[in-house]
Amino acid sequence: MTADQKIYRLAYGLACFIIAAAFFAGLRKVFYPAEFALAVYRFHLLPGVTVNIAAIYISWLEIVCAASLIFFPKYRPAALWIVLALLICFTAAITINLLRGNGFGCGCFSSSPLARPMSWLSVARNLALMALTGLALISRKRAGLQ
Repeated sequence: MTADQKIYRLAYGLACFIIAAAFFAGLRKVFYPAEFALAVYRFHLLPGVTVNIAAIYISWLEIVCAASLIFFPKYRPAALWIVLALLICFTAAITINLLRGNGFGCGCFSSSPLARPMSWLSVARNLALMALTGLALISRKRAGLQ
């Protein structure tokens, strides 16, 4: 194994580890679905009738992607692409609401009404996670993984 392959494997493993942290965020949303549905509603980006469905779907999708990243190497590329798409959507939703002047808990890691309000730091965090996800996708090819 070359030095480049080692570096890319390390980067890929690190990115998967960080993205797998989404599992715990998804678990919180599954255990408190009403709180997360309220957070989704506060964004005012979806029709009211779809808020509950979206909240449940997003929660379980995060958990399934995290489980795929950890336990099912065959499905890691698909899970990474889904995580990247989710992060893009979440970042866009947060940015839109920050530009609107809204400052409520985004529901990312806590759906509690007392959660810290979203800020531009939330956008920066998501951009960093997107970069790690992209690095993980690129690392697969460079490290010779399939």
